[in-house]
Amino acid sequence: MSHFTVPIVAGRRWLAVAVAGLAVLAVLALTIASRGESRGSVLSRGPGGWLAARRYLEARGVRVRLLDQPLDQLEGPGVLVTTFPWQQGLTASAGDPLEAHLRRGGSLVLAYSGDRENPAERVALEGLGLSLQEVRKTSLNPLRWRQQTREEWDLRPAPGLAGPGEPVRVWAPRWAPRVPKLVPALYQGPGGEPLVAALSHRRGTIWFVPADAFANSRLGTAGNADLLETLRRRLGDDWTFDEYHHGLAGPPPAETAALGRTLDLILLHLAVLYLAAALTLARPFGPAWSPPPVVTGSAGAFLLGLGAIHHRLGHHEEAARRLLARVRELDRNPGLPADLDGRAEVADARGLVALAREVARRRQGLGPEKERETDAP
Repeated sequence: MSHFTVPIVAGRRWLAVAVAGLAVLAVLALTIASRGESRGSVLSRGPGGWLAARRYLEARGVRVRLLDQPLDQLEGPGVLVTTFPWQQGLTASAGDPLEAHLRRGGSLVLAYSGDRENPAERVALEGLGLSLQEVRKTSLNPLRWRQQTREEWDLRPAPGLAGPGEPVRVWAPRWAPRVPKLVPALYQGPGGEPLVAALSHRRGTIWFVPADAFANSRLGTAGNADLLETLRRRLGDDWTFDEYHHGLAGPPPAETAALGRTLDLILLHLAVLYLAAALTLARPFGPAWSPPPVVTGSAGAFLLGLGAIHHRLGHHEEAARRLLARVRELDRNPGLPADLDGRAEVADARGLVALAREVARRRQGLGPEKERETDAP
């Protein structure tokens, strides 16, 4: 009995491990799917969207514009808000338009995602001469990891700021922009991590804010709303939200439209050429013609037919000359008299036959006299 119990128990243990592994993978997929929402878009009504922040600013009298073109189309100073993660429009020079906006004296609100998996965030920061740093370690223990994915932080105002201030509630980020040591932090994490800061750059200012701070699900918290109001008072009432990188696309520029029309004309031209070629190939090239039937039969019938053709065309003289020429090619001393050449030049049908018979008799060694004896009755 014990001999069968051990394998059964071991099999049940492996089954339990497999079920636990599948459960962990399912939880991971659900978590990634929930966190993979189109966050940061002021058009999104989801928990990670910024629609509530946009409505709040508009209610406070802020002029809000939605940028539906690449960032290099933006002109003038004002406040530019770009929120990560981006869903489209990543280029190797993603930081150049942000740098140009700061050179014009504008303010940049850079809402970072807190994740490292977004390559656009790293490229944009590197274009500004900045980088990401890890502010929270993760555990490989599945149970501990699950707890960390649901961890929230209260960001407290940094020491020395006026007023007590309410904490800003956010999901605990793993990564945050590396702020220079000489730049004072506005809000810090539980371990003193500078998570909200203002960095003077070129002629403008970069404001680092966690993207989750102004999400629809967070803006009801007093500290989060206070932080948004603080930014409004500090930065003014002219805000532009980068919605191009969240999927909002406006009409193409004039150059792009002209290029599209050119391509349409080229395709139309190719279609006309294809239609003309198809009609040409479908049209017959002349009257219907069927090949003559193949003549089959014996060699004798073929030669008789060939002779009839030459007889109809009057090739008797040429045939006689060719006959004498072929005989002389086969035998250097055929013994043919010279008068045969003269007869060949004036040969008709009967003359050609007579000439051929005489050549055949002479090739057999029969002379003219024997010929007469043979021909006598």
